[in-house]
Amino acid sequence: MSAPQTARPFYLQAGTPPVFAIFHPSAGPRKQSAVLLCPPFGWEDMCSYRSRREWAERLALAGYPTLRFDLPGSGDSAGDPTDPERLNTWTQAVTGAAQWLLETSGAARIVSIGIGLGGMLTCRAALNGAPIDELVLWHVPAQGRTLVRELRAFSALEVAYIPDPGQPEPGQGPGPLEDGALVANGYLMSGETVAELERLDLGELSRGSQVPRRVLLLGRDGMRVDNALREALEQAGAQVRIADGPGYAEMILNPQDARPPTKVFQIVSSWMNEGEVEWSALSAASSQDDPSATTPSQASASEDLKLLRSGVELRETPIHIDGPDGPLFGIITEPLGERKELCAVLVNAGPQRRTGPNRMWVEIARRWAARGVPSLRFDLAGIGDSDGDTAALASVASLYTPAYFGQVRAALDILGARGLPSRFVMLGLCSGAYWSTHTALEDERIGTVIMMNPRSLIWDEWVYGLRRTRELRQMMLRSSTWRKVLRGEVTPARHLETARALASRVTRSPQRMRERITGSRGESFDRGEALARIFDRLRDRDQSVLLLFTGSEPLHREFEAESLLDDLDRWPNLELAILGTSADTHTLTPLWLQRQVHELVDGALEQELARLPTTATP
Repeated sequence: MSAPQTARPFYLQAGTPPVFAIFHPSAGPRKQSAVLLCPPFGWEDMCSYRSRREWAERLALAGYPTLRFDLPGSGDSAGDPTDPERLNTWTQAVTGAAQWLLETSGAARIVSIGIGLGGMLTCRAALNGAPIDELVLWHVPAQGRTLVRELRAFSALEVAYIPDPGQPEPGQGPGPLEDGALVANGYLMSGETVAELERLDLGELSRGSQVPRRVLLLGRDGMRVDNALREALEQAGAQVRIADGPGYAEMILNPQDARPPTKVFQIVSSWMNEGEVEWSALSAASSQDDPSATTPSQASASEDLKLLRSGVELRETPIHIDGPDGPLFGIITEPLGERKELCAVLVNAGPQRRTGPNRMWVEIARRWAARGVPSLRFDLAGIGDSDGDTAALASVASLYTPAYFGQVRAALDILGARGLPSRFVMLGLCSGAYWSTHTALEDERIGTVIMMNPRSLIWDEWVYGLRRTRELRQMMLRSSTWRKVLRGEVTPARHLETARALASRVTRSPQRMRERITGSRGESFDRGEALARIFDRLRDRDQSVLLLFTGSEPLHREFEAESLLDDLDRWPNLELAILGTSADTHTLTPLWLQRQVHELVDGALEQELARLPTTATP
């Protein structure tokens, strides 16, 4: 859904590294409360991002000004996961966001909604004196070690700890990392931060603290809330209500499959509306001053972000792009000093938002800007903060609709309109690699295209259907799949429904289409030759290509079947890199793999820079 009011992106600074935030002003009669939305950690943050955007829009439409933000060292905020004292920095960021929201929104009080790690942080901030009057805590334990244990259990069943088959580094094999850090589906939490969280006890902290007057504790799809947290808050004087939190598992599925938890939206709204009535009665009966008349905080907002990376001053600026199908959202990172005559454009990794898998796009954009290359990372329609129908992305074919071509071209055009260089490096993963490639085929402004794990370069829903049906059959035979089912991360019914639908399409397809799917020749389309023509065209236009495969990628297998890998001398402009293991590392989850990919893409950038004139623009 899209709210009629305009959301405002900005950077908030309140004694911490600046955090990226988006403010949704109330669209209707303003309520007495404003809402602060605090995100979970890592992969859950990525998967639930669009749901939280919709939640903020719904709250704003109901009259609640709402602020959502990225924690320091995550998302589009400043900082890195390895920075020291993360727990205190995160808590201060929550406090600063609450203070800014109270002062700016005109509300009399703040309701903070925290999910997972974000719930622990907002509770800790409130117990430490942040101006938070009511709490909604969803799937929040009383002790940090419970959260850490859950993250470790999740990590142990994922591929993040697969050892490097080449030169394994100490601590990068199965089991905990050397310094006590953990990696959950590719997202790093440093050993220091893990230790800080393991020492956090909200129950202990609540003793002697001024607790929020009302607290709503939500379970997770039938799982009970942490009773220790409930008892501690009640003993400290809070009015605690318990409710189920249906839809949590569906909210944190892969972003393509994630669905907003609308029942929880309703539960929380009803509880908040009750608080509005109680607050009105208390305010009428009290002679106390307006609670919003507090001492002004040091929180400040800026339209851009100043960074220092490798000794180079950078500026990040949120922008809106007038796409052919509606406004798109992106962030430009550019050097404040010398600038090369080259821009980089980073396209969504499938349905993942502009920060990229494991936040890699943020790291690449800032590192390349420090090399003098302005970089744009942006969201295609329906992804991240761009308008569009997210539900349509449930069909993989929707990620390959021709409309995305015009959106990518619009992103290139806006950089030129802002006076930035008109030669480009394009980078994308999965469908992002597809659109990077096909834009390069039609736009000579692109000098280099970096394709990471493209699932297809010639989109054919029928071929995809056959591949996917086979993958689903194999997946349902693996024990790891059923462990995910037990944790609520995989919904068998949905996958079985997908398999039936794909099989039905194959069965109903015309004879000629069935020949294409089964590989029969005759009149069938020659995919191998068509793929070769794509690389021929890029070669003839003098466009450099880095093609990267990791793990067991279906397009890599297709290249082998079509004998394309035996003819690489035909494309001197093409560098083929094959990394990883036989495991599925499509989104580059192992840390050693992330580092190798960073080195590869930096090498491709250096090669493109070497082809430029030696002059640079101040």
